Amino acid sequence: MRIRKIVILLMVIILGLSLYSCVTNPVTGQKELDLIPPSQEIAMGRQEYKKVLSQFEVYRYKGLNAYITQVGDKLVPYVQDKRVKYTFTLLDSPVVNAFSTPGGFVYITRGILAYLNNEAQLACVLGHEMGHINAHHVATLLSKQMLFNLGLSIAYIKSRKFRKFAPLIGIAGNLLFLSFSRSDEYQADYLGVEYATLAGYDATQMAYFFDELERIEVSENAVLPEFLSTHPSPPHRRERVMKLAREWQAIAKRGYYKIGRDVYLEHINGILFGKNKRNGYTVGNHYYHPNLRFTFTYPKGWKLIDMAHYIGIVPKKYNGVYIKIFMKNEPIYTLANEFSSHGLEIEFKQMNINGYNAYKVIRLVKSGNQPLTQCAYFIDFDGKTFVFFAQSPSVLWPILERKLKQPAETFRRLTDPKRIYVKNLYVKVVKVPDSMTFAELLNRMRVPKKLRKKIYIMNNMYRDTLLAEGDMVKILVKR
Repeated sequence: MRIRKIVILLMVIILGLSLYSCVTNPVTGQKELDLIPPSQEIAMGRQEYKKVLSQFEVYRYKGLNAYITQVGDKLVPYVQDKRVKYTFTLLDSPVVNAFSTPGGFVYITRGILAYLNNEAQLACVLGHEMGHINAHHVATLLSKQMLFNLGLSIAYIKSRKFRKFAPLIGIAGNLLFLSFSRSDEYQADYLGVEYATLAGYDATQMAYFFDELERIEVSENAVLPEFLSTHPSPPHRRERVMKLAREWQAIAKRGYYKIGRDVYLEHINGILFGKNKRNGYTVGNHYYHPNLRFTFTYPKGWKLIDMAHYIGIVPKKYNGVYIKIFMKNEPIYTLANEFSSHGLEIEFKQMNINGYNAYKVIRLVKSGNQPLTQCAYFIDFDGKTFVFFAQSPSVLWPILERKLKQPAETFRRLTDPKRIYVKNLYVKVVKVPDSMTFAELLNRMRVPKKLRKKIYIMNNMYRDTLLAEGDMVKILVKR
């Protein structure tokens, strides 16, 4: 009963505050909670844009970037909130994903482009993300969390009895807000179909793309595509989108709805598929970077995350333990001296690592009440400073020290031609010469069998799909 009274008190506080924080949603026309003004949404979006580009590079390929913007711009006249200006960015990531941030920033990866099969699907994906922005989903979600946490703080101050339950209620409350994402996804689906249809696209094509995403998920050794993990695919979502598309076509009453398969395939012909090995790849627990000509090993069983501007290595267990590797332009001694000036210096040592001048610095710092041990190696390699930063709770340092130092102490020049001159996979669009099955086409083109499952999925076809003379399909080639 005591918890129930506290929760009721908290909800009354939130309700009272929310009455003064409602604005009209431009999509629904209904009053909704929004503590974040449009100007702040734009500022948030710009800030997130910088963060996104600090992790991913922009993928530049012929006129592909302009083409994506051109398709997105066709949807803009049909959005409800006319204050938003949209920016479309193609990211150099193999991950199958698209996402958006407040203020009109829409991101799409080259990874998802390889699996889309026509311009109508591209328009629907962009429209879905524009729907999130236009309906202010992020701002509404953040507003609810802000308001809940504010009410939590007030109740914490007002009630001593509440304080011991505050952490539990705080966790439960913030988890509750995550459940709103499903209704937001439904609404974004609806808006994506609406914008695409009004712009003249056949939005039924988006339903077929959901089929393709599910095939990626269930394929051998495949992980859940990011577009599904960040955009949950509840039962009957495909059927729902198909129904919405037909309803909007009845409203728009156009004589023709564009699919745009050939024009889309023409634009993605030749794009990189999967990871760009020239910018780094792993074999077992060995990391190789052909472009920069370096290599190192890392602890077996640990996960390596290769981003545009840094490499992260984390164990499967142990919180607060990680290795981060990046490059700097400053001299190694300057960086080492600056690093040692923060926290309690334990060791400062000049050394030689596989023929390269280096410094090793170990220091102690505090995070809250927890002491942390941090170790950094600064290595001079061809005029660049490579920084190997490792962190661990001090209590775990004696156990993990050898593993945390391993990448830096095994760093060396990459000289093996087999590891330097690696080939990447690229999407190639080909024209079918005669009527035949997809399997027969791949046999005739001598496509390696290990690539065929991916090729079938990325075309949303099967080995026995009958192709007609002149059809355009995607295959994968190495070069």
